[in-house]
Amino acid sequence: MKSRTKTLAAISFAALAICLIFFLMIYQPGAGMYVRADKLQDTPEKYVEFSLADIEKYPYVEEAINNPGKDIKLPFDHNENMTEFANIMWDNRTEYIKLNNEYYHVSYYSVD
Repeated sequence: MKSRTKTLAAISFAALAICLIFFLMIYQPGAGMYVRADKLQDTPEKYVEFSLADIEKYPYVEEAINNPGKDIKLPFDHNENMTEFANIMWDNRTEYIKLNNEYYHVSYYSVD
């Protein structure tokens, strides 16, 4: 009876270890959508000009501009305003914005 219990415990432990390894392999804490703004020294050839009131509609872009060079992670259920911002940039065929006579390169990307 004891060898049967030991065998069952060993099989259970092996199954648990395999499950744990599997979930650790697929778990990626850094995965998600990010926005980043890098301040530019030179004026880009093409850009979209935003006012302070305009940029407030896009709080994650505003946070990125207030923290240049820092990746701002978007929540999983981020609202449509980031899609709207991305569409504005896409329609103008640029990744650069002008805000208060300062220029920024804005990146909007996904990490899997």
